[in-house]
Amino acid sequence: MTRTPVPAGRWRSVRSRGAVAAATVVLAAIVPGADVALGDQRTSAELGYTCAFPAGPHPVKVQVAARFPARAATGAAILPAEVTTSVTLPDAAVAELTKLRAATTGATTRLTTEVAQNGAAARALWLGTAPSVPLTSPGGAVFRSTGDVPTITANSPGDLTVTAAGLTLEFRPVTTEGGATDPATLSVPCTPAPGAKALLATVPIGAASSSPPPSPTPGTSATGPAAPGASHSTPESAPRIAPPKAQAAPAATAPKCQGDTANPLALAAYTTGYSNVTKMGGASLIPVFCAKVVQGPNQLKRIEVRPGVFELHLLQNSVGRLDYRGRAQTPPGPATFLTFGFMPTTATMTLEAKEPLSIESDLNNTAGHGETYIRASLVLRISDVRVNGTPLDVGPNCRTTGPVYSTDPDPARNTKDHMVLLGELKKGADTVWRGYSLSRGGPLDGSVTIPPFTGCGVGEDLSPLFTASVSGPANTVKQNQGAPCASGIEDDPAQLCTADKQPTTIPTPLR
Repeated sequence: MTRTPVPAGRWRSVRSRGAVAAATVVLAAIVPGADVALGDQRTSAELGYTCAFPAGPHPVKVQVAARFPARAATGAAILPAEVTTSVTLPDAAVAELTKLRAATTGATTRLTTEVAQNGAAARALWLGTAPSVPLTSPGGAVFRSTGDVPTITANSPGDLTVTAAGLTLEFRPVTTEGGATDPATLSVPCTPAPGAKALLATVPIGAASSSPPPSPTPGTSATGPAAPGASHSTPESAPRIAPPKAQAAPAATAPKCQGDTANPLALAAYTTGYSNVTKMGGASLIPVFCAKVVQGPNQLKRIEVRPGVFELHLLQNSVGRLDYRGRAQTPPGPATFLTFGFMPTTATMTLEAKEPLSIESDLNNTAGHGETYIRASLVLRISDVRVNGTPLDVGPNCRTTGPVYSTDPDPARNTKDHMVLLGELKKGADTVWRGYSLSRGGPLDGSVTIPPFTGCGVGEDLSPLFTASVSGPANTVKQNQGAPCASGIEDDPAQLCTADKQPTTIPTPLR
């Protein structure tokens, strides 16, 4: 039985599209007024929230600080500056993260603010990111997030107030081994404590001294989509909200990895790791590379739902390709080994794909485990060789005679022309799933044989030299896939995609 494919982004816990629209009100372009704020006011509010962690609610202390103008004119852009959101988790909440085997975690804060004036209101989403902190010390954990926030423009005179509303915490836990936990992200919704004073700032708005306030772009509402709980008396009276600058692209250490936005089943993910080459006596780093995947249809082998019972067994076959500057390969990376058994040699190694990736996932909720087999046909190419610091010209075609290969667990496919990586997913006694899945990322393991080399050398055949130094069996491979960007769907509540649909998760290599 074949089911309609389900985008991986939908497998994670997500909010409805309407909630996202309500959280960020995108309106007409802002034209700054002639009058600007005279002086600033620094504000700091201590707030109490109740946050719904998986095992139950926990009280969380939140402090929001920012700098606002002391006054502003109608039509002038108001940009809250130096915004920080500090979140203090109690020990009980930290324990829920350590149950996932987390040693450290970073966090993203998503604070919904209500901007009100003269009985009309709009909502703006304040996003912030906090660096990773250890989860071992007593006394809880404190996250200090910072980030750009939307610009506010008032359309009429009168006091403008900014009040904190709902808060969502997005955690990115990391294990002691440096890998992602399972799940790779944890989204925790928080609500203000009853009776809490959530006012962040009050900015008096005066009449503009020059040009009148800008009018909305023709055909565009001055208020945008209405937010739950927000009222709008007239389009002209509601404050206008403009989003901050687009999220930055991934760090320069990761290559461009822009996903397909037209296919709802498309994923883009970064992966890195090490290959322990037996003859080299050490590990070679596989640089962060980009893989683009199209998920296949789900094949339902078994499903049973009745009171107290939920049994599910799914199969999924997907395809993917490596992408480095438009070529199906990994970025070139450095390697060190010994030639003649004693001469230190450095080289640049590149893995070039000869066929698309084959990704077969088997998720058995009833048995509490899942397996994903990734088959890749990759040829190893060597360039820029130096022996004891002296360049050695190997020419442009120094490569293995065929793809590196593994013993395939399926005898019918054991053709010695592809490598096999296995990612395992297991449900613990605490019912938490840990390990690898395509939609979450995680560790992948394999063992490969490196074939002999060919085409090495200019004027003399150096291929036997590299065959003796590198080729052979029992070379272990351990890769770590980051959480993918579901580039084909618009919603991204866990912030796994940049604005141009590249992955935000850049994994660290695992040994």
